[in-house]
Amino acid sequence: MSGGVEPETPPSSGGSATGSPMARKPPRHQLTAIRHCASSARIAAASTDLGLDSGTLSLISPADIRPSFLPVFRSGSCANIGPKSYMEDEHVCIDSLIEHLGMPTPAIPAPGAFYGVFDGHGGTDAVCFVRKNLLKFIIEDGHFPNSMEKAIRSAFVKADHAIADSHSLDRNSGTTALTALIFGR
Repeated sequence: MSGGVEPETPPSSGGSATGSPMARKPPRHQLTAIRHCASSARIAAASTDLGLDSGTLSLISPADIRPSFLPVFRSGSCANIGPKSYMEDEHVCIDSLIEHLGMPTPAIPAPGAFYGVFDGHGGTDAVCFVRKNLLKFIIEDGHFPNSMEKAIRSAFVKADHAIADSHSLDRNSGTTALTALIFGR
């Protein structure tokens, strides 16, 4: 192990390394989480010793420093089917709403992003429908963008009713959804 600290091995009750369930768990070493951290005092002392200017650490809002600063959203995703025979889950990662919608819209503050994870149950119909339509339902809602909570709640209810009323979607399929809609800074 790095740092010269060896983890403690928990005592086994039966004398065998595999005899008790506790012996098979990894050790809980208290210094593991701390080992990778360095205090600001140590960093300041080291930078002084080396003749470096480490500057001043303070909590200043980016708006106070550069009012024209706009963050760039970047995302990644990964899906794992697990033991299922087919994948029922979907996700959406839209790092730029303006590019995704194809035009700047005054109602959408820049930058904007939309992310969602949809866990399918009993088939893929509901999860694919929600992935494809939820953002559209949010943006087209009358409460958007003045009352985001109402617009989002209304969009979820609209998606639920659309699935229930559809004759082409399997009514036995469903989905849970976790979404994030980000506007501005």
